[in-house]
Amino acid sequence: MKFAKIVLFSVFLIAAPTVFAQVSPENPPTKIVTKISDVPPENLEKSRQTEISRERREQSYAKLLEAQRYYWNASPARRQNRKASGAALAKQALQKAVELNPNLAEGYTALAELAITMPPGDVDEAILLASTATKLDRNNFGGHRILARLYTIKSRLNNDVLDPIYVPKAIAEWKEVTRLDGRNAEAWAFLSEFYDKTNNAEARVESLKKWIASAAPLDSQFYSGWMGGQENLSPESASLKLGSALLKTGKTREALEIISRTVADEPENSEAIEMLRQAVESGDKDGASIAVESLQQAVFANPNNPALIVLLAETQVRAGKFEDASKVLQTASAKLADSDKVSAANLQVALGDLLARAKRTDEAIAAYQKSLVLRGVGNNERIGDDERDFVISVFDKMIQTYKNANRPNDVKSTIERARQILGKNDLFADRQTISFYRENGMKQEALTAVRALRLQRPDDYGILRLEALILTENGKVDDAVALVKTLVKKKR
Repeated sequence: MKFAKIVLFSVFLIAAPTVFAQVSPENPPTKIVTKISDVPPENLEKSRQTEISRERREQSYAKLLEAQRYYWNASPARRQNRKASGAALAKQALQKAVELNPNLAEGYTALAELAITMPPGDVDEAILLASTATKLDRNNFGGHRILARLYTIKSRLNNDVLDPIYVPKAIAEWKEVTRLDGRNAEAWAFLSEFYDKTNNAEARVESLKKWIASAAPLDSQFYSGWMGGQENLSPESASLKLGSALLKTGKTREALEIISRTVADEPENSEAIEMLRQAVESGDKDGASIAVESLQQAVFANPNNPALIVLLAETQVRAGKFEDASKVLQTASAKLADSDKVSAANLQVALGDLLARAKRTDEAIAAYQKSLVLRGVGNNERIGDDERDFVISVFDKMIQTYKNANRPNDVKSTIERARQILGKNDLFADRQTISFYRENGMKQEALTAVRALRLQRPDDYGILRLEALILTENGKVDDAVALVKTLVKKKR
């Protein structure tokens, strides 16, 4: 609750449409006025039913304006004691205003804000005051928004377990806010979150659409403070959430349209790019075609973004435009070859993957080879540690490509080339050799190879476990068990 008070203290002063202005009081009040929660409900009801004379209504409104002047004196630029006295004087004036006219809804709304913003803050009193305001005037916007925010806090929306009492109350109040202001981004944003947490997918989608169509908010501090500092009320943020919601409800075509526009507008938005990738993967050929044009615009605006380029190529393939995809990767890699060899090499790997899936083996291998050259790896040259992971990944792809093409001699030659480049202390080539033997039913060769490897690395438990597995595959279960027992003894 401490966090809630801090957030509300900074937000309600700015956001709620109430009645306060700026004058410097010199003498703070000494009298402590009774809280509304201390007043018997029957007394309040009786006073509201009493006819209020025009004179009292005018006096009440004058006190409302007086409170406005006092409260503006409590601005952050003032000294702490003057801020405190200004807020206290504003509270006293407001209490007098509702005493003169118990039906003055705006007075209770303003008092509700003060109940939160004046230390130490009283959420329950603020709820009672705001509820009073909305009962007196169903169209009291400020009262409904205060209740919506306070119920949101009490609902534990940003926790794993929601409060079953305050969730429906918060939803009801945010709905009231949208009734009074149909383009209120904050209300639609919070409703979409509540619907998400309560598994109301259709209502969430509709709320997100309304959020996108809402006016740009002047106040987003409460939303950002409560939902997390990275969250905001921008239409772009709503678009991403809508795209995700549409994907969850199986509306992939609509999701692609929404997310594609976001990527076109924000080509460096990695979250949007990844979401579009998911949408493309779950969509059909026609859906992919929708995304291609937006991605082309995004790549044109940001030609040095490898992730975006790869996504465009993958989307073109899914749309049935294989040659266009191949050309995009080749062209982009060539453009980056001088300025960013790492990205250029990665694009060649992506091209190799694309060609390998199309069973164009030689072209795929050529792309993989070119990626190694771009990273400075020659035919038999040793590499540094910073290149090792990349080189291993590329050789693994090359070996798998040859295996899929049923070219065992090329598999073996590629493994040997990897051994020369990675060095004898690297186990990649040995593990690939053993894997090749096992996949081709060469059980004895696999056993011989793993035993030779264990002689070099007697303390490598991974190799020992691999030998036990191969022994089992060869029908030598007892030998495998004995080997495992040896491993257990070593670990003790």
